Parts: sequence; structure tokens; C-alpha cells
Amino acid sequence: MPTYEYKCKTCENVQEELHGLSETPKIMCSECSSECEKIFPTQANFVLKGSGWPSQEFKMKSEMSRKNSKMKTKMVERTSAGEGVNKVSDLAKV
Repeated sequence: MPTYEYKCKTCENVQEELHGLSETPKIMCSECSSECEKIFPTQANFVLKGSGWPSQEFKMKSEMSRKNSKMKTKMVERTSAGEGVNKVSDLAKV
């Protein structure tokens, strides 16, 4: 159930009420017992949970590009460290 904010028409007291989306209850002020009206917030205060939301995809893409650049750096360091042994026959027999 969502939480809604209500403001008193008389004393301007703001209070939160919990009720269903389809309900339209008559809310009375907890301070002066006058009728309250619903306030629509200027800023959304909800979090999208689960996967597949654009903000999460952007974060995942930036993390992957950062990891890819680290991996490329490591590969360049390994190849520039020397030729190394490419074949088993290149190994010296003991």
C-alpha cells in the first residue's frame, strides 16, 4: 500500500496516511480535526527494484567498460614482458 501526504486546510499540518490506490478516504487532521487534502510530492521518492531498468543498465555498462580496459592493460603488459614460451618444444629439457 502506498503512503500519501495530506495537508490540513485550516492549520496546514502535514501528515502521512497509508491506503490503497483505489481508495479515496476522507482524511481528518490529527491536530485540529479539520478536513485535509492530498499533497502531490514534487520529487518522486520511490526506488525501482529488480533488473532491467535503464539506470542499472548504464551502471553495468560503465562497470564492464572499466573492467575491459583493465583487462586490455594487463594483456598489453603480458605481451610486452617478453616473448615467453610458445611451444612445448621450446622448453629446455632437464
